Amino acid sequence: MDSIFGMLGYVGIVFLLLSYFMLVIGQMKVTDAHYIMLNVLGALFVVITLHTGGTLPIFNTLVVWLLISLFGFYKHHIATTVTTTTH
Repeated sequence: MDSIFGMLGYVGIVFLLLSYFMLVIGQMKVTDAHYIMLNVLGALFVVITLHTGGTLPIFNTLVVWLLISLFGFYKHHIATTVTTTTH
């Protein structure tokens, strides 16, 4: 079971790094749904992994990252819904 959580953590880190890299090279924007979802899933996967035995500062950092990413997802969803319904 530990190896599954360990693998989930690595996938989460890859998602976080990939989204940031794609942002830096201009392939994604902060408002892109893919960017936001990579951040949400990446943070969630790492939080799950850290919950099973990680360090508290890293766990808390990723919980905040997850909350910020979820806020970004909510904000993007609201912006998309408003734009779609007004046109």
